[in-house]
Amino acid sequence: MAMVTDPVCGMRIDSDDALATADHEGKTYYFCSEACHDAFVADPIRRLSRVGMDPHRLPEDELAERSGTSRERIRQLADLGILEADDQGTFTRQDVMRARVVSNLHAMGIETEALATALASGHLTLGYLESAGRRHPRSDRTFAEVAQEIGVPFTTLERIYVAFGLLRPARDERIREEDLQGIKILPVLFGAGVEEGEVLRMARVWGDSARRVAQYLPHYFHTTVEERFRRRGLRDNQAYEAAIREVGVRAGRSGENLLGWLFRRHSEVFTSEHEFEHVEAALEHAGVRPRPRQNPEAAAFADLSGYTQLTEQSGDQVATEISLTLAQLVNEIAARHRGSVVKMLGDGVYFHFRDPSDAVRGSLEIVERARSEGLPPAHVGVNAGPMIYDEGDYFGRTVNIAARIASHATADQVLVGEDLERSVEPAGFRLVEVGPVELKGVRKPVTIYQAIHHDR
Repeated sequence: MAMVTDPVCGMRIDSDDALATADHEGKTYYFCSEACHDAFVADPIRRLSRVGMDPHRLPEDELAERSGTSRERIRQLADLGILEADDQGTFTRQDVMRARVVSNLHAMGIETEALATALASGHLTLGYLESAGRRHPRSDRTFAEVAQEIGVPFTTLERIYVAFGLLRPARDERIREEDLQGIKILPVLFGAGVEEGEVLRMARVWGDSARRVAQYLPHYFHTTVEERFRRRGLRDNQAYEAAIREVGVRAGRSGENLLGWLFRRHSEVFTSEHEFEHVEAALEHAGVRPRPRQNPEAAAFADLSGYTQLTEQSGDQVATEISLTLAQLVNEIAARHRGSVVKMLGDGVYFHFRDPSDAVRGSLEIVERARSEGLPPAHVGVNAGPMIYDEGDYFGRTVNIAARIASHATADQVLVGEDLERSVEPAGFRLVEVGPVELKGVRKPVTIYQAIHHDR
């Protein structure tokens, strides 16, 4: 990767992140947006050189034009020391982004004079805000026009954007170029007869998953990466800029690449399973062999005993360390026993297993290893039966009962429901009847059993 400067706006970008390039007199130029590219192509000579002027600097009127403000505003920013003109009254190309950023912050309620004071004191730097001044390339079509082109009602397109977790578009708003690529799937789905409600369901899952990753990354960067630079004695803004320069820029687009790679790896597993199910269906329909009887699935809830009291005594840092250790442990155990972590619950975890016997064996391993990993003792509730899968989660009576059983278990104990006891042939463990218990929200008492290793 190499850092380059957009010759139109002056923004520093990774060459791999450039949205457009152009060749002029044997040299390749990189641009942060299609708008900058088009301005360059229209008049490259004017953009690159002026008589008696540094080609890397801009006169006041051109800086105002490119940053979307007035010459008076540019002079004000220069008087405040936010922008700095040379003896000829010209500015750097990077001042385009700086002027845009200051305007954006002003629109968000931050006074320009306050920014100038913080800059002068050294507590604020604006280098890391350059990207905020980027203007994402817009197409020449509005959302309403694009909706008509792809055969989707504008109101439906609105709902899909909201389901994705994005801002609701306006009819006359020009759509981003990158959005045109993203919504190509919509006419394909609707053309296949997929109903709007099902498309919205898909949009919610994708939007929520991407939002959670995007939300976590700045948090991780601040608490983990930047913290290393703050420990060196750098001020907050200085630490952030150093972290971006030494880590963020060098990492480039690795976050997007990592997300794509992980999606492909996980997709291989679930797509293979789905294909296998279709093969089994074909064999059954052809009369070759009946489809094997499916075992009931299992839900398991594991909790840490005494977690609340411990964290109240020891503080949030200990709570964070416990949560991280628990997450590592349960993901490892779930993978070994052919299960999956549905969600982390702070001091607990919700599992799904295809096979109830795997659920019991995995639960027993959790209570055995919790103490050795430095965690509070664990207790688990397990149940088996039909479940409803939707939007990345499992629901239904089976899940509810498993959660209720977990609340009856004590430290180092694995309790299972009567539905699971009827559906498994214990292997590596035995089930000892505890007796019928009243569970909140369940009409009839449920007989529960304690799972114990065979050698105990």
